[in-house]
Amino acid sequence: MVVVSMADNSVIQLLTVTLIFVAVLAVTYFTTRFIGSYQKKHVSRGNIKIIEGTRISNSKVLEIVKAGDKCFLIAICKDTVTLIGEVNEDTLEKEEVKNTGESFGSVFSRFKVVHKGEAEDEEK
Repeated sequence: MVVVSMADNSVIQLLTVTLIFVAVLAVTYFTTRFIGSYQKKHVSRGNIKIIEGTRISNSKVLEIVKAGDKCFLIAICKDTVTLIGEVNEDTLEKEEVKNTGESFGSVFSRFKVVHKGEAEDEEK
């Protein structure tokens, strides 16, 4: 009798933990989507846009910034921002971002297939 009630208790605990886990995942998903859309709205409006940036070291970054109709190359350090010079926008190479509309599931399945082959090679 005691063994049966302990088994029932552990099943109930497993279901409770699973339910809490799913709830946390759902809250995390919707919070991330909300914050992403909020930031996208506030970053995309205005006259200043970051065209490109590259990290030089842990605390130093070079960025090409478009303000109005002019582009500038700036250096951002830990405590300072330095204007290096003006950049001609026509000379910049523009990389087109392709939005393939792929879902996370399809990208993840490709990732699994690639790494499954690597894992099989390591086993041999």
